[in-house]
Amino acid sequence: MSGEWKQGLKDIPIIVPPFELQPQSTALLIVDMQYMFAHPDFGYARMLRSRYPRAADYFLKRVQDEVIPNHGKLLQFFRQHGLRVVYVTLGAALPDGSDMVPLSTLRSPDGREKARKYGRWLAAVGSPGHRILEEIAPRPNELVINKTSFGAFNSTGIDTALRNMGVEYLVITGVAANVCVETTARDAADRGYRCVMVEDAVAAITAEFQEVTMKAFASLFGRVETTEAVCGELQRKLHTAVE
Repeated sequence: MSGEWKQGLKDIPIIVPPFELQPQSTALLIVDMQYMFAHPDFGYARMLRSRYPRAADYFLKRVQDEVIPNHGKLLQFFRQHGLRVVYVTLGAALPDGSDMVPLSTLRSPDGREKARKYGRWLAAVGSPGHRILEEIAPRPNELVINKTSFGAFNSTGIDTALRNMGVEYLVITGVAANVCVETTARDAADRGYRCVMVEDAVAAITAEFQEVTMKAFASLFGRVETTEAVCGELQRKLHTAVE
């Protein structure tokens, strides 16, 4: 996805105050880059391929061609400069999944049917699908927090952890852009974090969802930048600090 979506920002109000990332209080927050959601042979992608092939083609190509390589670049930069890296995962701790958001355990007959139909892509903690992709796997000194809701701030202690680490700025990546990534990013902005969503390191299942997510976030909640722009901004700040 190119930056053409930004052209539409001139027609809508932008209320986000300008800010610049400060490296020592910035964390890379990687959302749900798990086998279950980002690998073609596991639950969510497999479900898309069987039921919604056009969405699967768009989503999986974007993940493979852009999202994973750009995660590699961001991780290399953050690790090289000793900056914080935090991962969040989505998964059920209980065998029946009843600790997950109510969306996966709706009580009506229609809701139960939808849970049976789509609930198979919900990963159990400790299962192969719950693991983070090997190409971008966390290192021992990097925090991994499991959530049971779409937004990381709604079912975990991530807010306390980030504040304890002195984090004020978040660079947010992962899947799906319009679901767990956006919910987490909006909730972070509501709590006072200055957030940058990385447009070429997130993926939605359609180009339309991708574009709407970027526009809405850039208008109301934070900044949207490329991997190159984020690394360049942080590099300049680090260089200035050394001088």
